[in-house]
Amino acid sequence: MEDAVVALDAALLADQVTALQLAEGVTALRGWPGAHRAARAVALADGRAESPLETRGRLRIVGAGFPAPELQVEIRSDGRRVGVVDAWFEEAAVAVEFDGRVKYTDPWRERSAEQVLWDEKRREDELRALDIRVVRVADADLGSRWPQVERRLRGLLASAGPPVRRFTATPRAHGMRRTG
Repeated sequence: MEDAVVALDAALLADQVTALQLAEGVTALRGWPGAHRAARAVALADGRAESPLETRGRLRIVGAGFPAPELQVEIRSDGRRVGVVDAWFEEAAVAVEFDGRVKYTDPWRERSAEQVLWDEKRREDELRALDIRVVRVADADLGSRWPQVERRLRGLLASAGPPVRRFTATPRAHGMRRTG
């Protein structure tokens, strides 16, 4: 199932298919062997996921019983964009960042790995200064380390975010494809 959702997310992100086309395809399969599984995969697909790690992480979150987070959420403060977080839980003001190595080993937009790391650190500092709690999830965290991530996330989501918000959080309608 996970591989199917990763593929569907990638196809949606690349505009190779629309959500409506996927829904129509599943409807056409009704009654066929595997149709229920296909419908479940389509229901979990989201064109805002920008990497397989984001898809797999979201599936772990939902599979652990958490509500589905909003994806690719722009955080703004004082009229400027502070950043875009991979996943967002509005009530608790918790951002989840899915951190793949490729961001640091094969940077894009003409930045060095050092610059990417520095930019990430500064962006996270700004988010935390706004009382946004940040959870970083690497690929290895989705395996045997998942129980620790789940406990941390469960603890953060158990309490409301700041009563006075000095930021706005707006989900994007579509993810952005990585380009050189």
